[in-house]
Amino acid sequence: MDTLDYLLIGLLILCLVVLFGQRRQVRVAVAQARRAAWARAEAVAAQAEDAATLQRWRAYLDGLGAATANGLLLLDGDRQVVWANGGAWQMFAAAEPAVGHTFISLVHDYELNQAVLDATAGNRSIVRQAVIDGRTLRIWVAPVGGAPGAAAVDAPAAAVALPAASEPTGAAIAIEDVTELQRLGRARRDFVANISHELRTPLANIDLAAQTLGNASGDPAVTQRMLERIQSQVQVLSQLSEEMMELAQIESGQVLLKLLPTDLEPLLRRSVASLLPQSTLKGQHISVLAPEGLRALMDEQQVGRVLNNLLHNAVKFTPEGGIISVYAERLDGDDVKVCVADTGPGIPTAERARVFERFYKHDRARSKGGTGLGLAIARHIVEGHGGRIWVESEPGQGATFCFTLPVG
Repeated sequence: MDTLDYLLIGLLILCLVVLFGQRRQVRVAVAQARRAAWARAEAVAAQAEDAATLQRWRAYLDGLGAATANGLLLLDGDRQVVWANGGAWQMFAAAEPAVGHTFISLVHDYELNQAVLDATAGNRSIVRQAVIDGRTLRIWVAPVGGAPGAAAVDAPAAAVALPAASEPTGAAIAIEDVTELQRLGRARRDFVANISHELRTPLANIDLAAQTLGNASGDPAVTQRMLERIQSQVQVLSQLSEEMMELAQIESGQVLLKLLPTDLEPLLRRSVASLLPQSTLKGQHISVLAPEGLRALMDEQQVGRVLNNLLHNAVKFTPEGGIISVYAERLDGDDVKVCVADTGPGIPTAERARVFERFYKHDRARSKGGTGLGLAIARHIVEGHGGRIWVESEPGQGATFCFTLPVG
């Protein structure tokens, strides 16, 4: 073999070495590409799984928010709203969800915002109360994040488990409108006070009459007078007990209304006739005016009770020689209006909204003999018919009590 042959063989071997080296690099590159593809696929799958998990937990959170009328919110470290339920938007009349806006821009109240600041600054749960536009709102704030063991809970209802972190990163908030609860609490306290007041007078009279009767020494006139006084006061207690029971039954829905188309004029005249003896003694004039054939869909017995209560008050407060008017008319819609007007002293403007409350008497000195329950019973009966009841009055110009019923 000459030199040229050796050169050709060497060149061939070199080509083979280069060729096999490139194939190895190709195999390595292909393997790396496959591993990268698998990694990307796994990352995409993990991301999709995380997104599904996040979406599932968001659905859980939205479901929790929909299950309560209270306002629920989550804030980030800058006190911006990152989530809230519909109750929060409705509570603060937000035109659109305020996600991304600050908490103060939603509530527009310093006290509520300060509760969030104090909770996150002190890394502790806080319960506060504030009055906003006539509503009483109670807020629970729990910081999200914080050093282990740093959360000091002020109220058991607001307790949460805080995750470990170097500092609070946000807040979880619950806001409840407790205006109605407070009103009911005041109503309960007023009820206890009023019933105590109503019971005190007849019980004191009965006790005094009993003591006088014991010391009467057989005087028939004194004995008879004291017995009549005891009987009168027992009747007052019986009326109070009966009307309290009636009101409780009406409020609880135990009284079923039998709604039937009924002529109004005969009912008005029967109610007036039942009180004519009392009005005649005071020289009062009572008029009745109702279109012939005017009918209302009503429970005749219960509406008769409403009329008797209104007429009884009119006779009681109208002075001697005064005028009482009872009239009914068809309204433009599907209602009938019934009114009882008197020429009594009238009702002060500030008192009108309260006259239908239980035991409320705007002038106790002139309300002796009544239980203070008649108008409350009337209101519940009228509302049970789907109507409404109100009073129109000016001090010194009498009062007109009106209510509506569905046309029959």
